Amino acid sequence: MLLNALKSSLLVVDVQEKLFDKIEDNFLISKSIINSIKVFSLLKLPIIYSEQYPKGLGLTIKSILNEIENSSSLKKIEKTTFSCFPGHENFFKTKEVVIVGIESHICVLQTAFDLKLAGHDVFIIDEAVGSRHHRDKVMALERARENNIAILNFEMFVFELLKDSKHKHFKEISTLIK
Repeated sequence: MLLNALKSSLLVVDVQEKLFDKIEDNFLISKSIINSIKVFSLLKLPIIYSEQYPKGLGLTIKSILNEIENSSSLKKIEKTTFSCFPGHENFFKTKEVVIVGIESHICVLQTAFDLKLAGHDVFIIDEAVGSRHHRDKVMALERARENNIAILNFEMFVFELLKDSKHKHFKEISTLIK
């Protein structure tokens, strides 16, 4: 199945100060998350972000928060559960949810499973999720794939949302790939 911009929202999971520096390839993940937020912001699509126990893990990192705050359609989830879904069902009004963030094998995966169980089509952007250990990310993406959760790379994500090189934001968004 392909992404449909008219049915999609972006979920940024727990990209927080006290954990993010410990994530493998955090610089590349940060860049991919920021670019994903830019795409959704340009297309004026809904963005949701979560913070796992902010008293203990801190707030969302500044580079991500600065980009998120430019969005016109934004919701924030503060949670202690690992999944973003329980208790926040009303935040997810779109059929499709694209997930980015950390950690792949805990909060990202549990959220993806809960969203899928609730009837959403769930997509995870490979370059925009991470864990402290590479093997944990690999296992999480394998489990997700085995459970019919789509794993995309950033280019697939962009071109599925745009659908056509004549899209009014094609030129601007395609620069994020180069």
